[in-house]
Amino acid sequence: MRKFLFIYLLFIGNAVGQFNLTESLYHSYPGFKEKTFQGRIVKHSEVKSLVEQLKTGELFRVKELGQSLEGREIYLVSIGKGPVNVLAWSQMHGDEPTATMALFDIFNFFMKESEYKELKNHILSKLTLHFIPMLNPDGAEKFTRRNVLSIDLNRDAGRVEFPEAQILKSVRDSIKPEFGFNLHDQNPRYSAGNSHRTATISFLAPAFNYEKEINDVRKNTMAVIVRLSEELGKVIPGHIARYNDDFEPRAFGDNFVKWGTSSILIESGGWVNDPEKQFIRKLNFIALINAFKIIADEEFKCVDYHKYFNIPENDKLIFNILLRNLNITFNGKKYLIDIGVNREEKAEPGTNRIFYYGTIDDIGDLSIFYGNEEINCEGMDIFPGKVYPEIFQTVDDLKKINFTDLLTGGFTTVKVENIELNSRFTKIPFNIVSSGKNIDQSIVVDNKANFYVTENGKVRFVIVNGFLFDVETQKGKISNGLVFR
Repeated sequence: MRKFLFIYLLFIGNAVGQFNLTESLYHSYPGFKEKTFQGRIVKHSEVKSLVEQLKTGELFRVKELGQSLEGREIYLVSIGKGPVNVLAWSQMHGDEPTATMALFDIFNFFMKESEYKELKNHILSKLTLHFIPMLNPDGAEKFTRRNVLSIDLNRDAGRVEFPEAQILKSVRDSIKPEFGFNLHDQNPRYSAGNSHRTATISFLAPAFNYEKEINDVRKNTMAVIVRLSEELGKVIPGHIARYNDDFEPRAFGDNFVKWGTSSILIESGGWVNDPEKQFIRKLNFIALINAFKIIADEEFKCVDYHKYFNIPENDKLIFNILLRNLNITFNGKKYLIDIGVNREEKAEPGTNRIFYYGTIDDIGDLSIFYGNEEINCEGMDIFPGKVYPEIFQTVDDLKKINFTDLLTGGFTTVKVENIELNSRFTKIPFNIVSSGKNIDQSIVVDNKANFYVTENGKVRFVIVNGFLFDVETQKGKISNGLVFR
C-alpha cells in the first residue's frame, strides 16, 4: 500500500510539474522565438545560416550528414550527453515547415543560460537530443511536398533509394534512438473527430504491421502521446486529434517502430486566424520540450497507454468557408444548396510569400460539414461573380478604383489591356484578366471561387478567389486575387 501511495504521489507531482511547465513555456515563448522566420516559407539558406551559427558555440554538435539531390546540405544538430538517444526530424515534406521553425526556437531555449537551467540540465543529463532541421531542402526551396524528382520521401523507407531517405535511415541506424519525433504539417481541413473544431495538433503512434499489433515500442509511443495530449489540451482543448494508424510499409514512422524506435508523429493542422501557423509553431515548441521532460523522467512508464484511443480521430469535415441554405436558380426554378470553399497555398517563385487559389470544393447538402467561416444564408441567392465592364490600360490604373464600390456591385474580376505582371497572383483584391480573354465563373465544383450572394435583392457577400467580403459590415480581407492572361 505504501509503495502504491508513493508511486501515486510521484505521478501527481509530475503531473503538477508538467502543468506548470506548459503554462510557463506558453508565456515565456516569445523570448525563445527565432526571429529569422516570420512566415510560412522557410528557405534552406536560412537554415544553413542558423546552423552555422550553432557551430560557433560549445553547446551543440553539428554534423553535415550529406546533401540532397540538388546539392543542399542536410545537417544533424545534437545536444546533451544522456544515455537515451532521441531523434527529431522536420520538413521531410518541403511544404511543411512549421516544426522546422519550432526546432530553432528549441535551440534558442537551450542556449539561454539563465532560464529553465535546472530543467535543461536534467534533460541533457538523461537524454542526448538529435535534430535534422530540414530533411527535404529541395522541396522546401520550391515549397512543394516532394523532392526535386517528385518523390515523396516518406514513401522511400522500404527501398531507401534517394539520398535524403538514405541520410535519415543511416542516422537512425547509427544512433539507434529510443524515441523519434516525425514532424509534419497537415491540411487545415481536418477536424478533431466529428466536430467543428480544427485538428490543430494530431498525433500518431504508427503501426508496425497490418494487424496493428501493440508491442512495448508502440506502447511507449502511445503513452508519451497521452501525456502530450493532456498538456496541449490545457492550451487548445478540443483541438487535438489522432491520425489514422493504418500500416504503411513504405513510411518512415511505421518502419521506425518496426526497427525498435518509439516514433511519435506530430501533425500541425489548422487554427483559425493563424494562416502563417505561428501559433501552431509555438504549440510544437511546447509539445517537444514537454516530451523531452516526460522521456527524461520516464514518466511514460506510469501512463495508461489505452487512453491513446480516447483521443478523437482525424476527420476531414472543415471548409475554409461554408455558406448554408443558399438559393440557386436553374431554368427559372430555385434549389436549396450549401457551398463549401477551400483555399490552396502556393509559393510565389523567388519570394517568401504565400498566395492562395480559392476553389469551390463541394455543392449540395453539406450538413455534416463545418466551416472556419460559416454563415447561414437562408433566404439569400447566389450568382456567378461579374466582370467589370470597363477595360483598364495598365495594372497601375487599378489603383484609382474604389474596390469597395465594385464589390458592392458583385464584381469579382477586372479586365486590363496590358498586364505587365509576371506573377500568377496579385495583391489587388480582385482577379485580373487580359482584355481579350474570358474566364468561366460558373458556380460548379472545382471552379475558381468567384461569386456573390444577395439578400433582398442587394449584394450582401462577395467571394473573390475564395475570400469572403461582407458588404453590410465592410469586413473581410481578400488576401490576393489571380491573374489570367
